[in-house]
Amino acid sequence: MTKKGQAFGDIYRSVPEELMTGMLVLEGYAGEADLTAARKQAGEALDRATRDGLPTRMDDTGQRLYDPVEVISHLKTAGRQGRDDFWLLRMMPTLRQFVENLNPVPRVVMTYSRTFNISGLPPDKSLRLRMPLPLAERYKTLDIETHLPTEASQERKSDGRLEVKVLTASAPEISCGVTLTLEPQAQDALPPPTDRDLYLRPKEGLIVISDQIAALAERLAGDSKPESAVRAFWNYVMNEFQFCPIHYDQVSVEAPLDWVTESGIYDCQLASALFVGLCRARGIPARLVGGNFMYLNSPTNHYWAEAWLDNSGWTPFDFLSWDLSNGGEDSDWRDHFYGRTDARLVTECLPQSFVGAIGIAVPPAWHILRTKRDEGVDIQLLDLNGTFSYRDTVAIR
Repeated sequence: MTKKGQAFGDIYRSVPEELMTGMLVLEGYAGEADLTAARKQAGEALDRATRDGLPTRMDDTGQRLYDPVEVISHLKTAGRQGRDDFWLLRMMPTLRQFVENLNPVPRVVMTYSRTFNISGLPPDKSLRLRMPLPLAERYKTLDIETHLPTEASQERKSDGRLEVKVLTASAPEISCGVTLTLEPQAQDALPPPTDRDLYLRPKEGLIVISDQIAALAERLAGDSKPESAVRAFWNYVMNEFQFCPIHYDQVSVEAPLDWVTESGIYDCQLASALFVGLCRARGIPARLVGGNFMYLNSPTNHYWAEAWLDNSGWTPFDFLSWDLSNGGEDSDWRDHFYGRTDARLVTECLPQSFVGAIGIAVPPAWHILRTKRDEGVDIQLLDLNGTFSYRDTVAIR
């Protein structure tokens, strides 16, 4: 079956060239000591991609505007087709370097702040703003120090979530944050499911087990044992798709996993949701997990899957392996995150633990833009006019 991919167009091309260059610094040069030189090389890579046919839109001042989803999709496709070397020589080696250099240190200190855009709201409006916190069961030790805005009148910490009640003022932005000191828990220490049916639900957010997905799971695994079934599902998800950013406004709300199989593309969240859906369709409890990497130069947000296997408990499967292994072609890296992960900031474990509504409106169509800072990263949610709704700043020290 021919895969339909996703649609691109001028409506999505709204991110200025300077910000796009910053994104490519993170993707291909985040480990470099000389960020000035890295920015120059990232700009040259963006120029090459534009000459190779990457579309742009011009604003009223003649500045080139890009779609971040389209940029990464183009660079990966061009790299795999041999037209450009940024994917093979910069993006993939940088990611491998992060993975290889993550030492299993027992204690990690992270700073995590969230800045909300309140410029369109009237003054003295009451808001309940939310940001992620670590899930306590994932850590041997956990200390959380909060940093609240002067406008805060109430603070509530719960597992996986900080909620702050504020009154808006004349400032266009408001921020809250935490300093986290934590020691990750071993994966095999996670408790077994007390309610298996909770992790077998046929419909949960992006996990929708349609007739098409149920039939696919049957074809891939049949009546094989869970260990063989998850291997079949892993191979299918690794082999049949391209890992790239997604325009979520194009994903079917009624059948998101059908959309993945028909489009031939996924990001970390949709790949994991597909894997979870296939597992659940064959009676294997599975769940979607989210948080942030603990890579010093790139502590970005991420999703992966966990399946319950009687011989190993909650077992992780992370399709970042697709990126690490050149689309599954490098056998040394293909299974790097099959049945294991590295140390991470875990803030969501669905369906029970999640941040939920963040307290301000999120546009129906948006970009997630990740850019390098001197320390850590900025992760912004931008509307299609380039205005940010919120910005997370994450660093490890």
